[in-house]
Amino acid sequence: MNKKKYEALKEEMLDYIGRNNLIKGSKLPKVREMINTTGYSYATITRTLLEMTHDGYITKVQGKGIYVNFDEITTKKQVAFIIPKDLSNGKIFTDILSGLRKRLEKEKINLMIAISNMSHEKEKETIERLISNNMDGMVIFLEDNYRLDFSHIVELKEKKFPFVLVDRFIPELDTDYVVINNKDAIVRVCSYLKYRDKCDDIIFISHEDTATSHDEKVNGFRNAMEILYNNNNPEIFKLEEFIENYGTIIKQDRTIGLFFYDDLEIVALKKRLEEKEILLSENFKIFGYNNCYEVHNYPTVEQFNDKVGEIAGELLIRRMKNPEIETVHERIAPKLVFPDGKGGTKFED
Repeated sequence: MNKKKYEALKEEMLDYIGRNNLIKGSKLPKVREMINTTGYSYATITRTLLEMTHDGYITKVQGKGIYVNFDEITTKKQVAFIIPKDLSNGKIFTDILSGLRKRLEKEKINLMIAISNMSHEKEKETIERLISNNMDGMVIFLEDNYRLDFSHIVELKEKKFPFVLVDRFIPELDTDYVVINNKDAIVRVCSYLKYRDKCDDIIFISHEDTATSHDEKVNGFRNAMEILYNNNNPEIFKLEEFIENYGTIIKQDRTIGLFFYDDLEIVALKKRLEEKEILLSENFKIFGYNNCYEVHNYPTVEQFNDKVGEIAGELLIRRMKNPEIETVHERIAPKLVFPDGKGGTKFED
């Protein structure tokens, strides 16, 4: 349905206030000047000013003029950070949020959080709802099965709606994204386990995940094992598969590196072994990923997810200013992290 003229003018005036960074008390053009610059009639402008006065957007002072009557926050751009799980479900979400918020605050852009609850349909519905509520842009952490159907992301791109993907990307679709250079990290971890921990072999503990980040870790591991061990068929187990084969593996009497998809899997393994009253053999050298915990006694990988959020914010602002600009694929270089023996951690040299 077409907007009424006074409604359209109201939007134009609010946009004018926002673009010119006007704040409460800023003076607006006179009615006669509005007629000349907007092309609207006296009656339409008068109706619009009456509506905006009633809504609290402006105030008219007799004999002096028309003034903005609300704080600048109501004219800010609005963007959303869509995540698949609640913030309490992973440090990665809070870290990305921290960096994203830091960058957006510099531009005085409002940020809200929406949660898809690992539901593909909920993710699509959330994006549709945000667009209908005049959201200006989005940073999207896609739910795990996004590669089975990313038609809603294709639609965003076709509409030239500003958005940036984080942690995962869609190989078949060219979009702005910020991810971790997982392949580089995997090679460095495997090299450490082979040359520093003197591991005779390395097992990768995988995860039920169809995300590109998972694929890159698995492919990076295969590549590293072929280079370092001349092994083109390395052992990759899901957690329960490793537990089932645990007895056979420890009988090999070799030093074996256990490289985990995520630090969370290390905790899950220890819990499952405790339930079975099994002690993790000292023949295993553990290496984690994602640096999920403040305190840990094993080496892991720091992804600098706050930097992921900050760069995503930068790319989103860039895209909001110019929807036609070329896409950017940003890969953040991670670092290996080691316990320092004093309850803290230190980065690799």
